[in-house]
Amino acid sequence: MAMKLNELRKLPKKELWKLYDKEAEHVQASLNYYRDEIVRREQSKQTTVLIWLTIFMVLTTVFSAIGVFIN
Repeated sequence: MAMKLNELRKLPKKELWKLYDKEAEHVQASLNYYRDEIVRREQSKQTTVLIWLTIFMVLTTVFSAIGVFIN
């Protein structure tokens, strides 16, 4: 039987991983399982790139503003 949502949300991440691994032993993976993992990894990379681009844009803006005030 599954946990109630409130109980599930209170579990620490490590405990969720243990429960997931335990249940995964009894489940056969589908193509969606692998596709979802591929998509998750691609989104993670895109998020990292966007964070670095945002930092670059902020720094560029700050240096441009400093250049304007100096002149």
